[in-house]
Amino acid sequence: MILCNFRIIRPRYLLEQETTLAWLAEAHARAESCKDASSGKLRPASISSDSISRLVKRYGCSGEQIAVRGTEICDFTHTNWEKMALFHFRNGPFGPDMSQRSAQFSEISKRICEQFFPPEITAPDHLVHVTCTGYISPSSPQEIVSKNQWHQKTVVTHAYHMGCYAAMPAVRMAEGFLAKDRLDTAGCHSGFRADIFHTEVCSLHVQLQDHSPEQLVVQSLFADGFIVYSAVHQEEAGLVNGAGLVVEALQEEIIPGTEKAITWDCSEWGMRMGLSSIVPEAISSNLASYMQRLCQRCNVSFEEICAKAIFAVHPGGPKIIDRIQALLGLRDEQLQASRHILKTCGNMSSATLPHVWENICADSSVSDGTLVVSLAFGPGLCISGATMRKVVNP
Repeated sequence: MILCNFRIIRPRYLLEQETTLAWLAEAHARAESCKDASSGKLRPASISSDSISRLVKRYGCSGEQIAVRGTEICDFTHTNWEKMALFHFRNGPFGPDMSQRSAQFSEISKRICEQFFPPEITAPDHLVHVTCTGYISPSSPQEIVSKNQWHQKTVVTHAYHMGCYAAMPAVRMAEGFLAKDRLDTAGCHSGFRADIFHTEVCSLHVQLQDHSPEQLVVQSLFADGFIVYSAVHQEEAGLVNGAGLVVEALQEEIIPGTEKAITWDCSEWGMRMGLSSIVPEAISSNLASYMQRLCQRCNVSFEEICAKAIFAVHPGGPKIIDRIQALLGLRDEQLQASRHILKTCGNMSSATLPHVWENICADSSVSDGTLVVSLAFGPGLCISGATMRKVVNP
């Protein structure tokens, strides 16, 4: 199976990190001292604006780590609070409720889907929709299939709420669809294609009433991201534009005793992430043995992978990349794509890793046949990985 034909739509608003940190500090201060919805009176602040600014500076991801993050929400581009569409605090410190956030997600998801799938393109046989930041029924892919009259051509599958590692299960689904096609048609069906479509609007779910270090890390790290790519049979070279990644092996495991290390819960006021400080250590303690098992699946030695492979690591945060580099003894250039995406895009949840794959495919310095090891982490705590090889104009 080859992953190929990556297409990216950048969010409407691309903001410098230092600007968004200043916005977060002011927004948290307003949430702290906003009017009490029940009394209509100012509620005494339990923490000062200066204290919140210091907390954001201490715990937020700096501009050295992330230069730019994208958002679809106009509110983050200004501080005219009376003109905010969502985060105006007129109803209290919690911001918009889940129904308001869901309505925004619905509008954004539909618009992005229409851009990716105009009626003139060839319909995919399968369309896997991946997201953990909003759910609507019918989904935007179902609506586009109906609108484009692909009713009898395209099957829609939803891969929801798995968090940052969700691209890996989606790839596993696509692999199964391709295998089923080959089985059903005895290998005679040409042109079979499964598209994987990510819509992540992380910025919808900021929790401005919570000034905890954990939430300040989350709110300064995550961003919005949209990408679609195709999975095709390895023999279908004619369907690949430019470069792609041949998937050789997939391996996914849950680290025991880490069930609360990463959480993603639906609440009345949006989806709320829990990100424990133990995550880097939990990954460090288990990654070496995991890598050995992944190597066994693809019949490549651990030493060869660490010496020669490009590593497409989901940049959950700067510490994750640093830990993996130190643990596996990797060179800077082996992790260049992951650091580049974190720096220029932030953490876009499930859409992040495909952005790293696209960067590797587009990088002419990564030659044909280069081994690529992809790793992602998410709720569970899951380690999900794959070994791939880059193919150029296959």
